[in-house]
This record gives sequence, structure tokens and C-alpha cells, in this order.
Amino acid sequence: MQKTKTFLAMILLVALLVPTVCQLASVVSAENPKIPIYLEVHAEPNPVGIGQDLYLSLFSTKPIPGTFKEMSIVIVKPDGRNETFGPYDSDTTGGVGGIVFVPQVEGNYTAQAFYKGQTIRVSGVDYDIQPAMSKAVNFTVQTDPISSTPFVPLPTEYWSRPIYSTNFAWSKLGGNWWGLGKPSFTDTGGYDATGNNFNPYSQAPNTGHIMWVKPTAFGGQVGGPISGDQESQYTSTSILYRQFEPIILNGIIYYKLYPNTPTTVTSAGGTPGWDAVDLRTGELVWHKDTNDTLVFGWNMQFHTVQEYGTQAYLVAIANSTTWKLYDPLTGYYIASITGVQSTTAPGLVETDDDNTQGAVYMYYINGTYPNLSLTMWNSTHCLSGTTGSASTIRPTGNIPFSRGIEWSVPIPSTIKIDGKDVNITGPDTNKNPLLTIAARTNDVIVLRSHGQELPMFTDQFGTEYSIELGIGAKNGTLLWGPVRRDTQQYNEITVVAAGDGYYVTHDKDLNIAYVYNIQTGKQIGKGISLEGNSLSTLSRGGAIAYGKCYIWDFGGYVNAIDLATATVNWTLTPRSAGYDTPYGIYPYWHFGSHSIADGKLFLSEGRMYDPPLFTNARKMAIDVNDGSVVWSILGTYAREPSAIADGYMVGWNSYDAQIYTFGKGPSQTTINTNTGVVTSGSSVLLTGTVTDISAGTRDADRSARFPNGVAAVSDESQSAWMEYVYMQQPMPKNVTGVTVELSILDSNNNYRPIGKTTTDETGFFSYNWKPDIEGKFTVYARFEGSESYWPSNGRTAFAVDEAAPTQAPTETPGPGIADTYFLPAVAAIIIAIIIIGVLIMIMLRKRP
Repeated sequence: MQKTKTFLAMILLVALLVPTVCQLASVVSAENPKIPIYLEVHAEPNPVGIGQDLYLSLFSTKPIPGTFKEMSIVIVKPDGRNETFGPYDSDTTGGVGGIVFVPQVEGNYTAQAFYKGQTIRVSGVDYDIQPAMSKAVNFTVQTDPISSTPFVPLPTEYWSRPIYSTNFAWSKLGGNWWGLGKPSFTDTGGYDATGNNFNPYSQAPNTGHIMWVKPTAFGGQVGGPISGDQESQYTSTSILYRQFEPIILNGIIYYKLYPNTPTTVTSAGGTPGWDAVDLRTGELVWHKDTNDTLVFGWNMQFHTVQEYGTQAYLVAIANSTTWKLYDPLTGYYIASITGVQSTTAPGLVETDDDNTQGAVYMYYINGTYPNLSLTMWNSTHCLSGTTGSASTIRPTGNIPFSRGIEWSVPIPSTIKIDGKDVNITGPDTNKNPLLTIAARTNDVIVLRSHGQELPMFTDQFGTEYSIELGIGAKNGTLLWGPVRRDTQQYNEITVVAAGDGYYVTHDKDLNIAYVYNIQTGKQIGKGISLEGNSLSTLSRGGAIAYGKCYIWDFGGYVNAIDLATATVNWTLTPRSAGYDTPYGIYPYWHFGSHSIADGKLFLSEGRMYDPPLFTNARKMAIDVNDGSVVWSILGTYAREPSAIADGYMVGWNSYDAQIYTFGKGPSQTTINTNTGVVTSGSSVLLTGTVTDISAGTRDADRSARFPNGVAAVSDESQSAWMEYVYMQQPMPKNVTGVTVELSILDSNNNYRPIGKTTTDETGFFSYNWKPDIEGKFTVYARFEGSESYWPSNGRTAFAVDEAAPTQAPTETPGPGIADTYFLPAVAAIIIAIIIIGVLIMIMLRKRP
């Protein structure tokens, strides 16, 4: 496909350099001017392997006004048999690309293009375009497949935007959060109009690791003389206070700033404007002073005869009927769209590769009773025109919203009930229509009504039936209905979710769910009684993803329904709260505050409106397959959904009025030795650290508290550790570190592991090792990474010298023969003589 687009772009270049047919035919005679054309065919790659794709393109060396008709290609195989492709009509450049032939036999082939000719009329004059035949092109099919440049594999280390254009496989890592969903009490912040807040194009955090935090308002406890209790914090749980409504495009978060005290633009003289901050670091990309309100962002893929690619836009409300388009990289104003039907309407994003991916579709009911219509608006048509014939897309000035209307179809106004025509679009010209859009998906739009108007509190839920119908989202075709569905009179029964080919209604009073096929309107199975408690009947929310509908409620229950069978797949029961809440359990808040991505459902415990502020409410990450809790972390994130993109989740915590960004962060590993050189036979003490180097660890608070860095800890310890690092909670007592693998490259150039060790709560590790040979050693410390951190490495070196030789002791000479025999004999004779002499003297003295 990439090659085909490039080839057609080359054809366009030729078209710009060659005179048009009209210029060639300057003389008009009695018979039609005959215009010769020159047909070419191109086959690549050549050679190609058996079973591989061969791409064929055919084209004229110059285009004509309009398109060529009935062009074809004939392939002659090695055995002489022919295979014909076509007929085709060319594009406006005069070519046809993307024709695929898969050869199954080795040998030499030929391809030749043919054109039958046609007559065209230009400015009232007919021209005969002459038939043509291309030269035959030879290509070879071989047994061995040919190779191409391999895709760049997915990263195994920390990565950031922009994603390099030819890293095609990496596109699955890059998600966006459009802001096309409009949760209750917001202008933006949801993913899209389905209400599921399901981002299928992004990974999501598997632990509570925090990348950075950033305040948006005063938050937390105030200090004296304001008492420290459960209703004295800076206001953060009111639905009337706007706080944080994010849009994420290309790794940048966009959000409007709000003053601490809600006020109007006119009374305050303006609003604080917008911030654009880096998703990974929280660093400010740009700030814009404006009173406009951000409502959504979109990426528009396009392919004109002149250009192709994707353009990005931010959309803001200027007034009740006008949008403004802004450049997401700079905040620069581009153009306005005027006459907007509903400036806060939710929208859907085109995902089909056969259409203009990224286009925004909006659906709304317009007209007057009884002639109401469902209308579809297409953002791409609005910018490029409904024919899509523009060679460039350069929005400027004031663009009418109506230019983007793709279709508008009448809505059935009545249905037969008990033999009578019952109005379903509205009681009269002075009342709002009762039939409204109940569910939006990329395939079907479901309209629903609760029947005739009843007085007072029964206006919304007062009838014993509902009217429903389904209209095709692509072309406005009535797919099914109107049908009447009998319901329990006065019960609150609404559509809680739609997607994956189904929609689900729920009776809040009886806690019963009903599943319907959205393409046919037929019910799947029977009503499903959900597990719950008395609090479950107060409020509930729902979403669809991965073939299941998830319904959570104020009673703390989550029920997952298998849509294909209309049965409960799993149930998550409430978490006990003791005295921390008035209910003994932690309720789930809904009103669009959920998120889904990467096989996880993210819900927020807590409550808006009234005190007390719950202690220990948490953000819950729930496995959609079995209902187990993957991870949870302190905080109440109930004001709006937590946006998910590029593998990160961005939420706003009412406990301290800060933005929290969760995700897999970078790490740093260091290693050192106690000495540079040791002697053979000595041990070496290896020491080092593994630290978290996410942007938040370098802010003023963390830098002051952790001057030596924030330790990287195990996934099991992650949430408690993050609460200690970022939320002023006590340091966990049983925190465990991460595993470090130690290896050496020895003096014989052999690389080998020598052991593993684990860091402590400061990130420090040590390992004593006794080298087994002499010479130089390089030591490698590697942290393999985890669900919380990307991997990192460190290295150091030391040498082992030969031990100094031990000095031999001096030898004492042994006795000689004289010393051994003669001298002792002489000594003995002398001693004997002395003794005899002494005896003679004694005898002489004794004589008279």
C-alpha cells in the first residue's frame, strides 16, 4: 500500500508537467479530435518468490479530464495461459494502483495493459480518446522468497514521542484520548460518544507506579483555623467545580485551566486559559491565554491527488454556534467552523482502514415535529468538501458546519400500538421530542423513547413500554424498528452501554439487565438478575469492551455480562470500609468516570456531592477476564474519567487536587567496587543502586526528601511505596526491592553470570565475590525491568593482580664434624683433667 501511494504521487507529478487534453486539442474540426494516449504497466518487485505479492500498476503518461474507463491488465503465465485483471476505472491522475497478483508457479511471466478508448466532453466539445496497449513487461518468479527491510521491533526500553515514521509496528503503542465523550457535568474528557471510555489502541499501567504529579488548584487540608476533618479540605468533590478534563494527542495532554472558585468569564474578565503538557514528564509544552473551551481533538488521515498523511487539530468552543480549530503543537489559531448544531455534542472516530481513519462523526436529531431527521456530520467532508476532490486541505477562515453533513434521514414518527398510531417523535410543536439518541456506535445508532408524556416526576420513566429503533451509522438506513418493548411502569430503565454488536438496558430499581443485538434489535436470552445490595439501586454505570458488559453500582458491586450468551461471567463484591464510609463498603462512582484499556477496567471509589470525604478510597484496576483486582492505589478519581494513551493513565485526585500520571517509568542502575585493584585470592565487594528516575522524582518535594534518589521497588510494593513517595502516607514496613543480575567479562574474554542480589528500601544493593582468575574484569549490573520500570544497566571494572612472592626464611648452618665429634671430645678431656687436678689438691691438703 505504501508503494502504491508513492507510485500514484509520481503519476501526479507527471500530470502537473504534461499539458492537459484540452490544451492539446486546440483545433476543433467537424469530427471529434482524436487524442492518442500512451499506456504503461509496472510490476514490482521483480523478481518475486512463489506465493508472494506482486504489485501491478497501469497508467497513462498523461491524465484526462475525468477518469479512464475499462482499463485492464493481462498476465501471461509460463505455460502460456492468460489471467485478466479488471476492468478498472482510473483515478484522477490517470492510473490504477494496488493490483495484487500472487504467482504459484516458478518461471517467466509477462504483463500487458489494455485500454478500449472512450469519448469525453470538455467545454461542449467531444474528444475521442484512442484505444491503447502498453508494451509487455517481463517479470520472474523464483522458488526462494525475496526479503525486504524488516520492521523495527517493539521497544524493550523507555520510549517517547515522536514515533519514527517507518517504525510501523510501533503504531500499536501510540494511543490518543479524543475528548469526544462527554461525561456528566463536563464539556469534554471522555474517549468517544459510545460512553465506554474504551481505548483499544493503547496499553495501560499494570501497577500503580507514578510518573509525575501536578496541582491544578489548591487541594487537601487547609490548616488553622479550619478544622482538619472530612469536610474541610479545599473543595474538590463538587460536580459544579470544573477541575481537569483532558484530551491527549501525540503524547501531549491538553486541558483548560479553571479558577479555584467557579465563576463566569464575564464576571472574572477571562479564564486562566489552556495548558499543554508532556504526557511522560508533565513539563509545560505551551500555555495559551484564551476564553475558549476545549471540547475535543482529532487526527484526520487523508489522501488527495497532491498530499497524503495525517493532520491533527484541537477544537474549542468560541460561542454557542462556533468551533475554532487550533494547531496542537503551538496553540496557533487555524480556522473556525460556523453554524455548529451542538458545540458539545459527542462524536465517534472512524477506525475502518477502508475509510478515512480518524474522521469524526457526529449524529444529532434536527427538524420540527413531526418531521424529524437523524443527521450525520463528517469532519473530513467539512474540511475537504463532500466530494473529497480538493488537492490540498488548508482550513482557513469560516467553514460552514453544513459542508460536513453526509446524510440526513427522516425518523419514523409513529408506531402501531394496540391498533392505534402512537407518536414517537414528540407530542406537539412546543415540546421536546420524546425519541432521543440512546446509543451511538460506529455501526448503529439506537433511538429510544419512553412513550407518551406523563406529568411531574413520571415524565421520564412513567410508561409501561419503550419505543426503540436502529439506524445504520454509515448510511442512515433503517435497520430495525420501531419496536415496542414492554417494561415495568415507573421503573428507571435506560441504555447503560453499547458496543461490540450489542446494547444493554438496565432496570435500576430491580437490578436486572437486558442484552440486545444492535444490528437486529432482537433480545439475547432473558433478563439477567445482577448480584447487589440495597445501595446498588441508587446509581449504576456501564460499559462494553472485549465482548462483555460491565455494570458497577453504588453498592460496590461489579457484574460482568457475557454479551453472546446474556449470562453473568463474573462478579466482584464490595470492599469492606468499616467506619471509613457511612455505608460500611466503598461505593463506585459512575457518571462516566470509568476507563477501559489493555484488558483492564478502571473504576473510582468515592462519592461526589456530600460529605464526608471518604478515607482510603482507591482507584481500582480490574481484570476484565475474571474480575480480579490487578492493582489499586489511594485516591478518589471520580470527577472525570482517567485518560489513557501511550501506555499511561492520567487522572485527577480529589484528595489533593493534583493530576497523577501512572505508567511504566525509566530506571537507573549503578555499580561500584570497593577498590580498583585487588590481589589474587581476595574478595571484591560490589555495591550499587537501582533508582526510579521518572520526572516526578526530580520535582522540588521528591528532591528534598530523597536527595539520593527514589528507590525502585517491586511491583508488589509499588502502590504503598508510591503513596509514601507522592501522597504523604507512612513508609511501608515490608517494602521489597528489585532483583539485580550481576555478570562479568573476565580477562579471558568470557562473559558469565556471577550471582543475583536484591535492593533494599533505599535502592542499595551489595554483593561480595571472589575472583577465580587474575586480570582485568568488567562487571555488569542489570535490572531486567518490571511492570513498573523499564530495564537499566550499570558497569564498573577492577583488576586482580598476582600476589607478591613470599620471602623464604634464612637457613641456619648445621654443626660440622669438628663441632660434632672433636670439640665435645676435647671438652670432655679438659673437664676430666680439671677434675683430677682438683682431687690431687684435696689429697695433698689432708697430709700431716
